[in-house]
Amino acid sequence: MMIPRLVPAVAALALLVVACAGPAAEAPSGSQVVAELADYKITVNVPSVKAGSIKIGVRNLGTMEHSFQVIKTDLAPDKLPTDGASAKAKEDGKVGEIASIPAGKSAAVTLDLAPGKYVFICNVAGHYQLGMHTGFTVDAP
Repeated sequence: MMIPRLVPAVAALALLVVACAGPAAEAPSGSQVVAELADYKITVNVPSVKAGSIKIGVRNLGTMEHSFQVIKTDLAPDKLPTDGASAKAKEDGKVGEIASIPAGKSAAVTLDLAPGKYVFICNVAGHYQLGMHTGFTVDAP
């Protein structure tokens, strides 16, 4: 019977497939804030930080390219004005960005953030409207 000999070969193939898939890139070292982008969602590891120079590491866990904009605003995360022609959120109050993060990659931006409310968004056409936004607070030092 050939089945017992086939089991080790199938197990080895399964292990090879899992090893080749690999995880998404880790957040850059030294990041005080880690934002994770999935397809149509942004999550952060902390809800707030103290004002000052902040390194934000951004991991794209999605299946497509995303962007990352930091906008200082008192508006709710889902209430930024949008431009119907471009299908993008207006970036009034933008203090920093990473224009492009390929799927499975990570990047970082270091910003001098003043106390206040911020919104992190992906502004690839249509992504903001599909839910790629989250609020963030910067507290006084």
